[in-house]
Amino acid sequence: MYGVFGQNGGGGQTSYEIASPCIPKEVRDAAEAIGMGRTRPLGVKNVITIMFSAEGTLAGQGGMDRLSKADFHLSYVVPAMRMFLNGTRADGKPLSQIRVFADTWAWNETEEGIGATPAMAALAERAPLIKLTPFGALWSVIEAEGNARVGTLAGKTTLTGTSPYDGMEVTTVLDNKQRPESVTVKANGHVYGATFADYRDTWEPAYLVIFPSEIHWTLDNRPLADLKVTAFKSNPYVVFPVPEAVKQKSN
Repeated sequence: MYGVFGQNGGGGQTSYEIASPCIPKEVRDAAEAIGMGRTRPLGVKNVITIMFSAEGTLAGQGGMDRLSKADFHLSYVVPAMRMFLNGTRADGKPLSQIRVFADTWAWNETEEGIGATPAMAALAERAPLIKLTPFGALWSVIEAEGNARVGTLAGKTTLTGTSPYDGMEVTTVLDNKQRPESVTVKANGHVYGATFADYRDTWEPAYLVIFPSEIHWTLDNRPLADLKVTAFKSNPYVVFPVPEAVKQKSN
């Protein structure tokens, strides 16, 4: 069953999926705590796309690359992510790259939507990154529906589930305000981790969607990224058409 909600920025009405009654109450509460859960009847997937900007560091081939500005565009529906990375590589050389994955495809671009080069070997390492955001972490547990498990760890609520669409097991630990505090993702023989701190509701007008200002990622317990968020927008218009050159090369 579906209802509708208004997109931010005057984007019109968007259909939303009414939450399955099989989804545990703790998952519903977490979705409402960060703005994914809205309306009545309740929908818990009401953040379907996001954009955020950040500075910090990201693991590269020769060490930690320094990001002077990075923009991340995500769609939780596709799923897909486009990363605009600018800064300095660990060896001191300039970094300017656009990395993309969408569903079962991965490629790089010279400009947004232009100059695509297949990067299918990078798909396995890019796809889990979408789970390393508060909304992405909860999407997996939401899609697990009645198979989601609720537990406790050091007095905090944990939510564990595997989306039937990607097979990645995700465990999210909630803080005392029922917001995702950390997430662990098991994918492709690796363990990805993320922690979120300093949630804010001042990124955009008061749409009740919050986002952390500090994000830390790990891969197999090693640093993957240390991001200081500088801007955030919920439910923007983002698209990820797979370039024909990528389809042809991959086939």
